Amino acid sequence: MMIGTRALSAALAAIVVFTIVPATSRAADNDAKLRALQQQIEELSKQIEQLRHEAADQAAQQAQATSQAQAAAQQAQVAAQQAQTVAGAAKAPKGVKEAPPETKFDKFMKGFFGTLDVSVDYTTKGINNGVAFPYGFAAGGPGSGYVINGPQKGGPFGKVGWLGAMSSNGSNIGYRGSRPIGNTPVNFIYQVSTSIDMAAAPGLRNSWTKESNTVEGAIGLGDTWLGFQEHDWGRVRFGEMYTPYKTSTDRLNPFSGGLGNYSVMMGNTGGDNRVEFGTRMDHVVSYTSPTWSGLTFDAAYAFGQNVDPNNNLTPLGSPDCAGSNMPGSGNLPLNCDDGGFDDAYSADLKFEMHGLYLVAAYELHKRVNRSSDGIGANNPLTELWDSQGPNGPNAKYLDWADFEAFSAEFPNSAPAGTPEYSTAYDVADEYAVKFGGQYSFDFGLTISALWEGMHRKLPEVFEFQNERTRNTDWIALQQQLNGGTDIIAVGWAHAGATPGDPGGQHNFDPQKIGDNQANMYTAQWWHKFDKQLTWYFDVAETINDGNAHFDIGAGGHGIKTDCHDATHFTFVDYSSAGPTTWGGCHEIGLSTGVNYKF
Repeated sequence: MMIGTRALSAALAAIVVFTIVPATSRAADNDAKLRALQQQIEELSKQIEQLRHEAADQAAQQAQATSQAQAAAQQAQVAAQQAQTVAGAAKAPKGVKEAPPETKFDKFMKGFFGTLDVSVDYTTKGINNGVAFPYGFAAGGPGSGYVINGPQKGGPFGKVGWLGAMSSNGSNIGYRGSRPIGNTPVNFIYQVSTSIDMAAAPGLRNSWTKESNTVEGAIGLGDTWLGFQEHDWGRVRFGEMYTPYKTSTDRLNPFSGGLGNYSVMMGNTGGDNRVEFGTRMDHVVSYTSPTWSGLTFDAAYAFGQNVDPNNNLTPLGSPDCAGSNMPGSGNLPLNCDDGGFDDAYSADLKFEMHGLYLVAAYELHKRVNRSSDGIGANNPLTELWDSQGPNGPNAKYLDWADFEAFSAEFPNSAPAGTPEYSTAYDVADEYAVKFGGQYSFDFGLTISALWEGMHRKLPEVFEFQNERTRNTDWIALQQQLNGGTDIIAVGWAHAGATPGDPGGQHNFDPQKIGDNQANMYTAQWWHKFDKQLTWYFDVAETINDGNAHFDIGAGGHGIKTDCHDATHFTFVDYSSAGPTTWGGCHEIGLSTGVNYKF
């Protein structure tokens, strides 16, 4: 720009020179022209000075831009040096090799998961001093009251006091994974799981109180399924799995797998080892929704797959009855008449925001067959119907056809037996609903509460033996200590009274019908060595009123301590002379063990 200014100045100067020379030669003749030329020179000088100022301003702006560019370049160089320094610091020290990139094998190994849990227990059934008498109607019929009508029965048989045992609790191993389907946002998902016993050899899941054809340690005895998942529409699965009714409130139960597991009473309609509304089901289709502002829901349907209209057979493709036992379990006829059911429906609605969790859940079991409750029943009304025989006025309430066929084939055994209830009256829908909540405080305290109502829809004439309709409550407090290294928790469960009772207990007292409430108290301490390994100690106590017979350990603990004594027979008949149940038992248990998760 400076070069251009100088050239302009020289050109103007040349113009002035060539203008002045001829003007001077005529100076004497024309003064006016000279003054005019001088005025033009002054104007040109002003223009030249203005051009110089503009050129200087442009040069200053260019210098400032150059300075800014140099400063930015210096800053970029400093940032690059710092980044290089950080990267250098992250590198492994000399002599130490950097970790290689993750291989396909490493990714495969990440899919394995599991829980290994073994405890040593010391428990008592609390029925050492059990006393039993036979009862009948005072005046030979309903409404006349009850009286003892025979000599005292035998007392409890076997070791029913304190007993030590080793138990494997919820131990399992599985594998899960997923893979994208082409270029779509949909993933194919799958899981294979198996329940294992860490304290005994694998085999059929049998005891003298419950028999099953499922094999401990076999692949598939656990949540096993395949399905599809997409972020916007959710997840659908097909296979064997726990239903939403159970899984939606698992987090409200810090004692899972322990003696004081809330499943001792929650979801347990009969007050025994089986948890009817907390069981894993076969042939399930399950849907899980995405989350909408903290709100989610799950829904599941389990195919009944039973060709028998009364669900007396095992479902197609299943080793056991839908009631989680095999035909004949408990010294009963070879039917699924101790809780076998058809289709099942389960759903939940959940809301979670910050430390608050709210849940509602529902489950329905269609046409549940409990006709075997009539066998060996000590309820005076059932005994009256039985005494009237197959031609009596109440014969329609009992299954005399099958019992007479049994009597013809085994005449020597028949006198000790009694018929089942008729499937026309004792096959009915059962459903459960529950509402719960949980709140976790910033200082480590978590409070959980749950209410549940379970119902069996029987005709009015059979309400006298309905022990499946009851309400249940649960409250738990859990406190983290030492930054979460230690956790303590206490819990209380209450099982309400039922409208009736079939009288399967050896010491059944009809004067206490409606007096079959129960309370369970439990406490537990956990110490975490790290995120995976935990040592625990827990204590639980169940106090049964009257005819109630709830246990400790149901729903997750490997060894249950229940209200059965050691009575057992090696043959199947209509006498129900198998495991003897004692109402009003008082179980207490201590347990300590180790839990490892991976």
